[in-house]
Amino acid sequence: MAVSHQKNMKHCKKYIFCFIVSIIITFYVGLFSVDAKYTADFLTLGVGARALAMGGAGTALSADAYAPYWNSAALGQLTRYEVSFMHSTLNGEDAYDFVSYIHPLKERGAIGVSWLRVGVDDIPITSLPVVTRPVGATNRPEVVGSFNNTDNAFLFASGWQLPSLYGMDLRVGGTLKLLYMSGYRSTNAIGGGADIGFIAMTNPEKPHQLTLGLQASDAFQTKLYWNTPPPSGDLTSHTETIPPHLKVGIATIHKLNIFRSALVLALDTYIKDGVELHVGAEWTLFDLLALRIGLAERSGSLESVHQLTAGAGLNLRFVTGAGAGLDYAFANHPALGGSHRMSLRIRF
Repeated sequence: MAVSHQKNMKHCKKYIFCFIVSIIITFYVGLFSVDAKYTADFLTLGVGARALAMGGAGTALSADAYAPYWNSAALGQLTRYEVSFMHSTLNGEDAYDFVSYIHPLKERGAIGVSWLRVGVDDIPITSLPVVTRPVGATNRPEVVGSFNNTDNAFLFASGWQLPSLYGMDLRVGGTLKLLYMSGYRSTNAIGGGADIGFIAMTNPEKPHQLTLGLQASDAFQTKLYWNTPPPSGDLTSHTETIPPHLKVGIATIHKLNIFRSALVLALDTYIKDGVELHVGAEWTLFDLLALRIGLAERSGSLESVHQLTAGAGLNLRFVTGAGAGLDYAFANHPALGGSHRMSLRIRF
């Protein structure tokens, strides 16, 4: 038994060392990134109404079908099949959708496949009947076609549970990302990258639990290759780079006797050309109704804004271990007004 324990400790330390080295390399490579700060900005929108209602603090919390986006290491906690769906709009125009499927593995882990899509469909293309004449009563613009402007991310994730170390449950995971963007007149881009995740938590059976989540996003840079040449006139296609960044999440879970409730407090720090803070709280009553509130800091091209978020969730659990959850989130933007998110989780 002692020999086995020593081997497990040795393996755990090796995994943690490799993860720390990956983070150091990620930021070392990121120092040399000179491309646009907001390339593929749709990847920062977040998914799942639960995390979004809590200010986007999901790095240490999303042990569900949204894990491939927030932190793939959380897949190491999942032992049942799961699917999730989210549909919303951005500013009343862009369709904003996410779908995910989780498949548990026999060896203390799971894999996940997800699709995030943001875009505007059926944008009309207009033209004049006689292009050599000015617009007039007899020469009005006509719709001659349409196109879609979409951003897509396909996520392939896996997470595993590691042997415990110093009383902490450890999990590690990774996500491969395939990006595809399309626009006017067959303009498109394709690219790929990877995320690396790690989670450590205290004994989940105790009334008070602490969880630490780390995710090195776009580790070693994520590249986008466009089928159009750059403005300089070079013959080579235009290329963009998504620089690496780190997400650090801390969450505490406290089980309370009153109303058989649980209180969750979460804080996420996004480190990417600056620091963003995302904080949220959740109070779950009778394992059924969840009330949430949060604050999200988002860096824009001109200034940073603070969004107040709130929401609620309904959780159904069955004695077989299956269950479902319906979640709602509201986010208030100082300039754009309020936005609404709905998501559904099913575990079977």
